[in-house]
Amino acid sequence: MWQEALWTRGRYLLEKSDGGEGVEGPESLGDGCPAFQSEVCLDDEKPQDWLYESYYRMSQQHPLIVFLLLIVMGTCLALLAVFFASGLNTEDHLAFLITVPTALFLFLSIFILVCIESVFKRMLRLFSLLIWACLVTMGYLFMFSGGKLSPWDQVSFFLFIVFVVYTMLPFSMKWAVTASGITCLSHTITLSICLTSTVTELEPLIWQILANVIIFTCGNLAGAYHKHLMDLALKQTYQDTCNCIKS
Repeated sequence: MWQEALWTRGRYLLEKSDGGEGVEGPESLGDGCPAFQSEVCLDDEKPQDWLYESYYRMSQQHPLIVFLLLIVMGTCLALLAVFFASGLNTEDHLAFLITVPTALFLFLSIFILVCIESVFKRMLRLFSLLIWACLVTMGYLFMFSGGKLSPWDQVSFFLFIVFVVYTMLPFSMKWAVTASGITCLSHTITLSICLTSTVTELEPLIWQILANVIIFTCGNLAGAYHKHLMDLALKQTYQDTCNCIKS
């Protein structure tokens, strides 16, 4: 059963590339496609061909981004429900009432488009950037709408964004490091500028900001290490799948 399933998956991907011709069975999957043998299934060669990209996109990136969208949409709905249940004055929280529903609408739109495979493949990076930008915007909204600003304000939420970038958004390592770096630097610089003019003693603020920097650095290192290991594991799984199909 599992060999038949692997062969069926390989045949589907090959048919997507060459129009569905020339693939008649498990034997023809290896014999009729030299590239599949010489380029895809060699252990010594980095598997960055079209078949690996399709495998990576549909087996890892698509389920993760769908799950992430469900999480953030549920979070937005919960925030709106708590807000209206608390009976807060809407005029005092206009930024919240504008940002959260807008983000919810954007997440829902992306969720619908992600379910269309052709759109998902073409606009994957754009969807990832939009989700990341919305999360960062929500973080700043929570920071400046929560009353008195403190040095540790929304550190946990921005750390959550860092982990999301490394583990759930379909970024490459380069893009993930860049997005996480911008997230952490913007939080640190913004807090430093806003709090410098309000505190009377700078030394405690410096130590608190330094603690935030250490937390963000550890979060980035852990996220990058996890992403690196997951990429290696996925490539090994891909090679094993290719070898099973070929045999």
